[in-house]
Amino acid sequence: MKKSSINWIAGIILGAIFLIAWVRIVDWQEFLSYFHQFNLKMVLIFSLFYLLAYFFRSLRWRIILKPIYKMGIMESFSIFMSGMLINYLIPIRAGEVAKSVILKTRENVKISESLPSIFIDKLTDLFPIVFIMILIPLVSVKLNSTLYIIIAALFFIFLLFLSFLFFAVHNKSKAIKILSFSLRLLPIRYKKNFEDFFINFVDGMAIMKGRLAENCIVYLLTLFAVLSEAVYIFAVFRAFGSEVTYLKILFGYTLMNLTYILPTPPAQIGSNQFMWVLIFSFTLGVNENLTSAAVTFSHLLTSIWIFLTGGISLIALKINLNKLLQNNKKD
Repeated sequence: MKKSSINWIAGIILGAIFLIAWVRIVDWQEFLSYFHQFNLKMVLIFSLFYLLAYFFRSLRWRIILKPIYKMGIMESFSIFMSGMLINYLIPIRAGEVAKSVILKTRENVKISESLPSIFIDKLTDLFPIVFIMILIPLVSVKLNSTLYIIIAALFFIFLLFLSFLFFAVHNKSKAIKILSFSLRLLPIRYKKNFEDFFINFVDGMAIMKGRLAENCIVYLLTLFAVLSEAVYIFAVFRAFGSEVTYLKILFGYTLMNLTYILPTPPAQIGSNQFMWVLIFSFTLGVNENLTSAAVTFSHLLTSIWIFLTGGISLIALKINLNKLLQNNKKD
């Protein structure tokens, strides 16, 4: 069985476990009652803030990649949303590599040169974990042991990636030696290609070095993206009649968003529902049935946006999805 098939099956099983856990929590009669007072117009209007958050992130990636390749604003957004669509379909974050494959296909930019920009972009997405720690005393929440573990794990991943980035930038030769050592068991005919790839990758890790002003803009865009998404989620809860404050939504969804760096089930079915209830209900005190109604509708709406913008982006870029997935293995 192919590795991709194994990952797909594992993702489905994981999603099913989350979905079963969520189903057992919900009172379906109360769940349905929240849709009787639902303000659809309000959510549709504010869902534009959800797309705006991804636009900010695409601008961030555009700035990071600038020394390697200068993208247009709409080009960066199209490639970014194409990657989001693939991430949504494949539970191993394949959309991140797909962005490099698209650049390779369209502009002949080496994958080993563009991939570090994506690594740094995802590292920047972890930056809000610091923001979370600042918000904890402000929103007066009592974290259970599960959430402490999640926050601690995310902070550890952030520090691990940050340490790797710092080490690669300041100890290039050692980083290359370590990576080369890990390839010692490969056949000679493959080893040279992998060594060249890792040398280019390590070189690319220094892409933000000495760019103080642009570093500040990158983190500012990350903050704008977090604030924009929180506005949308705040509107969703309000549309279902919740009185939860924007500050609590900002805390809850920022934490929720950080979990997206980890592998998720296809289309995030199951994991989204369970994690929303865990964070917004068990931690922030929002009624679990109201939260379930909010996540069900929000998940449906955001899925439509991702499939719509991702599909249009692939068409605009003249990229065949099947060929893109096949070329994902090539440099």
